[in-house]
Amino acid sequence: MAAKARPGSGSTARCLLLANDAQDEDQLTGWTTEDDADTLAKLTAGEFGASLRRLTVPGAAPLAVPGEVRLIDLFRNGSGGLKVTLAWPAALRGAASDSQAGGVVRHGLAYAGSGEACPCKRHACGGVVPVSWCAEHGASAEPVLEWHPGGGIRCAHLARSRSAAAASASPGV
Repeated sequence: MAAKARPGSGSTARCLLLANDAQDEDQLTGWTTEDDADTLAKLTAGEFGASLRRLTVPGAAPLAVPGEVRLIDLFRNGSGGLKVTLAWPAALRGAASDSQAGGVVRHGLAYAGSGEACPCKRHACGGVVPVSWCAEHGASAEPVLEWHPGGGIRCAHLARSRSAAAASASPGV
């Protein structure tokens, strides 16, 4: 696990561990009350787990997870505090939306390149956020896109690949 953030102190301390590999899991550990721990256990007990709409910790960009968040550890320290650990597949993690509803920012990688007239917002990974009026990616075009969480592991890998390809394609200076 690579990125680590330990904000706060005392009874509210949290530890966020973000995996480098999409096959691994991210984990969030923190202290909570018994009532909150019971609520977390109920929320994450379903077949698809829970979702994180917006998780913010100092030192990391806001992130979101669209499902499969589950409670993997519950530890009582003897003085009334409960330490809980939540986990989710790292491949699902992405940048949190700026909207009030939160959620993961998603964008799609078009199998056919975008033309100059395309009004869709483009990202470093090559993905676009389609707008309904775009002739290439809009509602009437019904394009085939590979959707992935923006700012997630797949997005970062695609951006690095594009940067490397662009660097090798440009003539030496």
